[in-house]
Amino acid sequence: MDTSQNQVIESYKDFWLRFLDVNGRSSRPDYWHPFWINFIISSLLGIISGGLLSSVFALAIIIPTFTVMVRRLHDTNRTMILAIISYISGFISMLATIVFILGVITVVSSGGGGVIGATLMAGVFGAVVAGLVTLYTLFVLILPGNKKENRYGIGGSSMVELEPTNKGEVTIK
Repeated sequence: MDTSQNQVIESYKDFWLRFLDVNGRSSRPDYWHPFWINFIISSLLGIISGGLLSSVFALAIIIPTFTVMVRRLHDTNRTMILAIISYISGFISMLATIVFILGVITVVSSGGGGVIGATLMAGVFGAVVAGLVTLYTLFVLILPGNKKENRYGIGGSSMVELEPTNKGEVTIK
């Protein structure tokens, strides 16, 4: 991954300029540089404001984070469906946790034993599914993209880099 200052700035600028663009491709630096920059910004805002500004910032970056994830998946020749499932799996896990908590409250207040087993299984199942989806998505986002043009076009990892030779000619890298 190119860590030059120019690459970091260009990746972060591209993150905001293409905030609604789900077409095309984004390379690993185009995904991971904004990821760590947003993590640092969110952490600092959370420390300063006790979490309030961090939450507002999280809402502000939800759409651009989704779109850059879609473009990164396109770079590995995968569809937007994995990004959607990844986002939904967090909600499924949260729903399973709520069902589990409500089940525990119901069992404690009514004295029933069968409900707790069902809600525990629902909570565990939701957490396992969400965890597996998250791990697979992370694995795919780390993979190198296609070096050649794919069904999502050129760009991302297939960018053509020109390299000058000693004789002043230009070759494709």
